[in-house]
Amino acid sequence: MSPHRFPTPLSLAQVQEVVGGEIVGPPGTLLSGISSLEDAGAGDLSYCASDRYHKAALHSQAAAFLVQRPIPELNRPQLVMSNPSYGFACIAQRFFTGPYQARGMAKEVICGADVQIGPDPSIWPNVTLGDRVRLGARVTLYPGVFIGSDTVLGDDCLLYPNVVVREGCTLGSRVIVHSGTVIGSDGFGYVQHEGRHFKIPQLGGVIIEDDVELGANVTVDRATFGQTVVKRGTKVDNLVQIAHNVTVGEHTILVAQVGIAGSTSIGHHVMIGGQAGLADHVRVGDLAMIAARSGVNRNIESREVVGGAPAMPFEVFLKSHALIPRLPELRQQLRDLKERVQALENKSLAKGKSPKPGRKSRPGK
Repeated sequence: MSPHRFPTPLSLAQVQEVVGGEIVGPPGTLLSGISSLEDAGAGDLSYCASDRYHKAALHSQAAAFLVQRPIPELNRPQLVMSNPSYGFACIAQRFFTGPYQARGMAKEVICGADVQIGPDPSIWPNVTLGDRVRLGARVTLYPGVFIGSDTVLGDDCLLYPNVVVREGCTLGSRVIVHSGTVIGSDGFGYVQHEGRHFKIPQLGGVIIEDDVELGANVTVDRATFGQTVVKRGTKVDNLVQIAHNVTVGEHTILVAQVGIAGSTSIGHHVMIGGQAGLADHVRVGDLAMIAARSGVNRNIESREVVGGAPAMPFEVFLKSHALIPRLPELRQQLRDLKERVQALENKSLAKGKSPKPGRKSRPGK
């Protein structure tokens, strides 16, 4: 059976019971599965996240749609709701993710001293648990996971293959960590003395709060002192670097390849686009937005939207960015104007040196 097929066909009215909303069209329309607008076939339910996808919806083969507002020209059943994307996610979560099933603890797990493991674990072979590790209930650790000594994982944590959580770190409940991520590696701290770089021991830890998800190959460095903190509900994309003593606020989004230097503080509900770089000791206010590939070397106020490198107000960034393709043309215009001004100045200078009209020189003088 396709992973996108419902176990049994559902009516649009049954879908409404899960996500709410108002039905436009026959509520008894039967749906066999879910799909994207482009890939949907007859019998599928799809969604139209915003007005920009209306044209794609008109060409889709889906039998019914989740929409933000009714689309009159779309002569197929629609379930109208304020956030179709959220509704679609709820349907996928309800019907296409199975309940947790504990698989127990494999014999090949390496356990240190005084390890505490909560009920119903799923710990695969070749997992290493250091001394005094504490795991909550229903924790899943895939092969190759390393958990350092004195580390705590809360209930329902899920760590995919080859995740490393170093010693003295704390993960809250329902934390998801994807493959290759390292939590608690040493912060990049050195002091220069007599031409050499001497390591500053990184004595702090890392706290990852509840409902955080870290993508693949993310690095979260331990603090020099105190804690590096990623607060609850934050979602971090692949290949993000979070340096020592950084604080990332609640429900923040960090897109791929963001780099955050040490001791920077980020507020709650902040959105940072891909490949943006933040200098050390910067403060980013709540609900701020930083465009992709921005270079942030100053504090960002709450709700401020910035872009560019160095970061500037987004409206200024858009105007300056629009000028870039015209720079060769503007340069030539500037040269032409310079030549014209120089010609006028030369002409004025030459005119000023010539004898004034109507004046004659006197004899003997």
